Amino acid sequence: MKNIVFHSDGFGDLLVCFKALYAIKQLYPEYKLFLLTNGLMESDFLEKIPFIDEVLIYKDDFLEKIQSKNPVIFITTRRQGLYFKKLKFLNVQKCIVFPHLISIISKNLTTPLPFFRAKKHMSEIVLKLVRMINTRHFDKNFNQ
Repeated sequence: MKNIVFHSDGFGDLLVCFKALYAIKQLYPEYKLFLLTNGLMESDFLEKIPFIDEVLIYKDDFLEKIQSKNPVIFITTRRQGLYFKKLKFLNVQKCIVFPHLISIISKNLTTPLPFFRAKKHMSEIVLKLVRMINTRHFDKNFNQ
């Protein structure tokens, strides 16, 4: 079975990611969906969400936690240059991140085209990351 790891921290960030997580599960039902989080949100609550297959809690070394699941796709909502540099060490087919100078020039990271965020809801912005898994499949099968 193929695995997708989706990384998001913080209660508010996770709430706006539910639409994206649901979209992943609907578009790629053959994949196992892991949610990687820092544990600031109650994992019992997250484990009851039917479209999340497993919740991964990390304390320090998130790279080891990710690699233990051997994902083919890793998606993160974190947008920091130092974090992107750490992601280069992941052995995944596709590592999808938000546009940032480092992510745009990196050959190891996949990013949507830069966009103006001011007039978009954060849940729609996170869907742009999901779209980068396979843009044709997303455009054909996901009705926003």
